[in-house]
Amino acid sequence: MESWTTYSLTFAAGIGVGIALSYLKPFIFPAKKRRTELVVARRRILADIKEKYHEEILDEAFRTTEAIKGELDKSLQTLQRTLNAVMVPTPSESAEDDTSIQVSHSVKSGHSAS
Repeated sequence: MESWTTYSLTFAAGIGVGIALSYLKPFIFPAKKRRTELVVARRRILADIKEKYHEEILDEAFRTTEAIKGELDKSLQTLQRTLNAVMVPTPSESAEDDTSIQVSHSVKSGHSAS
């Protein structure tokens, strides 16, 4: 007889636990679903921040490249003007060899070049 009552009590306890779980299930699983949604949203936000950061780095690199290109263009123009000024033949140089360059002003040792 004892085994019959033990089995009945075990069966009733199982039914009670099943009912309790069915009442608690809506509270447990939506919380987990909400946490999962928050994790996905956080990952998406972090990915967007990382992408924005990389875009800003690329924009800065392009701005720097354009600034360097502008400076190189200025240097090229200055160099071209200098070469044009130096390479213009003067009447005294036209009789001499074209490969040699004469200095028109001599620098005195007592004066500074600046």
